[in-house]
Amino acid sequence: RNAYINILKIGSTRKRAMGKRAERGSFLVNADDFGLTPFINKGIIEAVEKGAVNSVSVVANGGALDEAVTYIKSHPDLKAGIHFTLIMEKPVAEARMLPSLIARDGRFHRDYNTFIREYMKGHINLYEVKIELGAQVKKLLDMGLTLSHCDSHQHLHLLKKISFIILRLCHSYWIPRIRIVNEPPSLGYIGRFIPLMAMKYLSCRLRQKARLYNIDTTDKFFGFNTSMNVNEKVIKKAL
Repeated sequence: RNAYINILKIGSTRKRAMGKRAERGSFLVNADDFGLTPFINKGIIEAVEKGAVNSVSVVANGGALDEAVTYIKSHPDLKAGIHFTLIMEKPVAEARMLPSLIARDGRFHRDYNTFIREYMKGHINLYEVKIELGAQVKKLLDMGLTLSHCDSHQHLHLLKKISFIILRLCHSYWIPRIRIVNEPPSLGYIGRFIPLMAMKYLSCRLRQKARLYNIDTTDKFFGFNTSMNVNEKVIKKAL
């Protein structure tokens, strides 16, 4: 499944703002979609056990969430964040409260392209987004997780209006870090050049906004180009 390499800057924005001594930088290999399905959980758990992954992003509306939460609680050194999800899955909040987000089958819009199209047309109700994303955070917190970061399925948190909602949630629920995409382009993945450049632009804006909320961001990021194939070569490049 998707794995991303996040390199965190030395010290967090909040700790610098509070005048505390900065910590050393951290190198995280993060696996998205923890809790989505038993099959995905199995792969992530195997990667954690082998020392290949030291951070996970949890899907609050995943079908195998209980197993993921139980595993996280039994591994206190494993960092766990929330993987905000607004496509494909069933909502955490009541579907009747989210008409602009829900398709006829009772699930979110089927893919990234559909969501973006509806978003660009102004058909996505931002109040409904706030209700659903807030419900996702509360669900994980109520299950006893301490959230170290946030990101999202298909990087939808980078969208300008969505990012404002998420930054406010991070500030309210003390989620100290948000992932941004600042990966350098690669000639080996030329087909991803345009979407990568778009996300880098949105990430730059998000980083500026995050500073206003004292929310930290990843200093470096690798994995968008390679997404399903983060291997030893990618990790060495990140280092």
